[in-house]
Amino acid sequence: MVIFIAKLVLSCDSNDQGDVIRKAIVKVLKTKQVVCLDFTGVTNVTSSFVNTALLDLTPDYDLATIKSRVKITKVNRQIGNLIKDRFASEAKMTA
Repeated sequence: MVIFIAKLVLSCDSNDQGDVIRKAIVKVLKTKQVVCLDFTGVTNVTSSFVNTALLDLTPDYDLATIKSRVKITKVNRQIGNLIKDRFASEAKMTA
């Protein structure tokens, strides 16, 4: 299933906006499907948004599950690097 980020939130700079995305992701993950996050039209995200949208999934899903079932598409370099860096930091903290 594809979640179009720009259709659910006006921007990606707050925890509240991240929580909207996290809830959408959880709905899909509960069905055992792979979820594709499409960032078309999104030019910037904050670490707060990424932490809430993605890393706050970790109490219910391990990092391996998140990485295998949550796919990120149509991102620019800034967004891709931030997401990658946040997951790398999380992996170090849980290792």
